[in-house]
Amino acid sequence: LIKDKTIYKDKIIELCKEIDINEPIQDIINNIINKFDIYNKLTSLSDIEKNIVRISNLIDIASNLSILGYDLEEFINYLDDTIKMGLSVKYSQNTSNGNAVKIMNIHKSKGLEFSLCYFTGMHNKFTIKEINSKNLISDKYGIILPYMKENELQNTILKDLYVNNYYIEEISEKIRLFYVALTRAREKMIILTNLDDNKESYNHLVPYETRLKYRSFKDILDSIDVIKKYIINKTANYTHDYKKLNIKSIEKSNNNNNNKILNKTINVNYEKIENKQYSKKQNKVIDGSIIKNMEYGTNIHEIFEYADFKNPENNYVINFLKLIDNNFINIYHEYEFTYKINNETYNGIIDLMLEYSDHIYIIDYKLKDINDESYIKQLNGYKNYIKTITSKNVQTFLYSILDNKLMEVNNEE
Repeated sequence: LIKDKTIYKDKIIELCKEIDINEPIQDIINNIINKFDIYNKLTSLSDIEKNIVRISNLIDIASNLSILGYDLEEFINYLDDTIKMGLSVKYSQNTSNGNAVKIMNIHKSKGLEFSLCYFTGMHNKFTIKEINSKNLISDKYGIILPYMKENELQNTILKDLYVNNYYIEEISEKIRLFYVALTRAREKMIILTNLDDNKESYNHLVPYETRLKYRSFKDILDSIDVIKKYIINKTANYTHDYKKLNIKSIEKSNNNNNNKILNKTINVNYEKIENKQYSKKQNKVIDGSIIKNMEYGTNIHEIFEYADFKNPENNYVINFLKLIDNNFINIYHEYEFTYKINNETYNGIIDLMLEYSDHIYIIDYKLKDINDESYIKQLNGYKNYIKTITSKNVQTFLYSILDNKLMEVNNEE
């Protein structure tokens, strides 16, 4: 098709020309699929469902990288690096069909996703073996032996350190396991448990000492304050009448049931919605030094995300609070929203929003540089949305964490 720097006419070339490579990566892939009629051509292969899952997985990866600011060239480099390093992009396929409730433990659910997930057994104690052995071997502390005092064996400080370290690792693993469980739900999760109102809970990062005391998933839920607003109080009365049922009684009940099932067709009018982000797009290849700076910025950003602004302990947060009016009545960290304008859907996450009696501050954190016009455009997008849901005056600011500089943004889009 290409010879002597000349591109000859061909249907493939013409279809490629119709694809806009400046769009988000996932849109480019979807356009390729549509232009080349990929799904229809999958019928010529042996395993249609497996290949559809592969394509969906590729689109998900593209979508996630697009959110991080990757463009098409960076996405191609990502795929090339994946191949060169011999890495495999793993995915799981749920091959069982039919309308059925799938019951499994957390380990079996890894890699799977479901629209609705129920979680039970939150109160069950973790299976953490008691460390009763007097003689222990540790990679970190070596051979741990007791000592004799008043004709009785006593534990050394090494044993205490070993036990403490053991619990730290076990609890950390249980928290990671709980994260795996909760992320299996695509749309909705229902947790069946009974929370303890008397236990102290937190609306920021749970203190280290509290996490070490976790002995069940219920303990984790008890320590998170934001969970409480989603609680629905239900009282269930259980009976054992189901034990009286047998196949004949069920068949008889079904034969006597004259209720008709009504089938209705719902016609849905659909329209294409453009998804856009207010955040700045990264258009250059990211090298190692930039990645380290980004990771450092992310860590600093998390300090502000989880900080208690009423009782600050971190110096970064304390310095920031000296620059603002602390008489706010409400505070919102990482406020996520979706905003639709003329069939275009905008997504955004506001770093910090402070609500006062007659006005609102929107503040976007940056590690250092705040002199970028794209940041101003981003803040204006946030401001336009907030103005649609409040009558209060809205002001926007950029804050340089390292320079401890707060700059008000007045430009209107």
